[in-house]
Amino acid sequence: MLRHTSVFAAASLALAGTMLSFQPAPAQAEPTIAVKDVVLTVGSKSSQRNLTWLGGVGVEDYVQLVQHKKGKTLSWTSAKLIRPFSAGAAGEETGWEYNKVALTKLKVGVTYSYRICTATACADEHQFKTAKAGNFSFLVYGDPQVYLGTKTGQNGVVENPSAGWAATLSESVGKVSNAAFLMTAGDNVDSYTISKQPGEWDAFLAPSQVSTYPMAPAVGNHDNASNGGYLFNQHFALPNVSNLGTTAAGTGDYWYTYNGVLFMTLNTNSLDFAAHTTFMKQAIKANPRATWRVVTLHHAPFSSADHPNDADVTAIRTTLTPAFSALKVNLVIGGHDHDYTRSYLMNGASIASADADGALKPKRGQVLYLATNSASGGKFYDLTGPYPWAAVKDQSLKANYTAIEVKAKNLIATTYEVGGRVIDRVDLTRAH
Repeated sequence: MLRHTSVFAAASLALAGTMLSFQPAPAQAEPTIAVKDVVLTVGSKSSQRNLTWLGGVGVEDYVQLVQHKKGKTLSWTSAKLIRPFSAGAAGEETGWEYNKVALTKLKVGVTYSYRICTATACADEHQFKTAKAGNFSFLVYGDPQVYLGTKTGQNGVVENPSAGWAATLSESVGKVSNAAFLMTAGDNVDSYTISKQPGEWDAFLAPSQVSTYPMAPAVGNHDNASNGGYLFNQHFALPNVSNLGTTAAGTGDYWYTYNGVLFMTLNTNSLDFAAHTTFMKQAIKANPRATWRVVTLHHAPFSSADHPNDADVTAIRTTLTPAFSALKVNLVIGGHDHDYTRSYLMNGASIASADADGALKPKRGQVLYLATNSASGGKFYDLTGPYPWAAVKDQSLKANYTAIEVKAKNLIATTYEVGGRVIDRVDLTRAH
């Protein structure tokens, strides 16, 4: 028995050795491609999106886009292949090229997946969903002004805008998961020195939400970098960009529509108010049936902190606001002053109704203005004044964001403190 057992053991060892000799080779790592700063942006209308990213030099990148279908497994073999309509060397970033793609003829209420590919490999998958026709919501962020690292700001508040921006995006889309798009009021990055901006743009575009929800950014004075801020255009493929209002290359005024609402984004680093007015007239003429007219700009004309008496803000308040009233704009969203202010209903620079209530019924030509606070907690300014136009003002030294619900006859704007209270809520009825 012992001999038999030993023979069995020897045979077992021989078999084990044979099995070990036929172990499969370690799996090869999936090939990777160089991709960063992937950002989805609004298209000209709700059935369109744009996409921008930085890829490797000398590599022909393209996008695969596939629609999710109920009850079917996602298959990339049926994906639509889309090549960039614009590409070139990335400024200030050796070894990178920018790429811009248009995603058109999208269906409403549908989930899509996309990924960026080369001839040999594909990057990670991203998803987005198109909104259905009718009511929708969007999110607004004032002055993320992302820089790298931390510093101590107002009243000893430790500012870490990269982390703060990511936290605000996470909370806000958690609260409004069906947001149609993410709007910024400018100053997306902090540095006035172009060579220092690339790392800030990387941090601003690092959160996953910017590749899932389309962005609608305004250009701020920090992005503009004394009229040299061409990296804004490099990172965002935007619709209907005009030469009017241009400072740095590609930063002119632009417009888009979403479910019948006309959005006009002005570059108020340019104080050519005649050009801005011409642009708005052209956009309105192209969209005569828009149910609402909303303007975004960086330099809020009615705020309550450090900038109300600046020469450029004063000029905007006295010269551009009458054009908003004349063109029957309903809502103007701004930033720049790092505080929250809701104006009274204004006709030009004059108070049209001293009603601070949260339910407003404007007459034609009466416009509501929102000045948004920092979305990242990266910088705050103390309140000053009082200013006659301020119906509501707030400085909590905490990051803010605003959710705006759009209905046929109402715009409802709710401003939140990150991790805390509702700061303000206003229900604006459309003037007839």
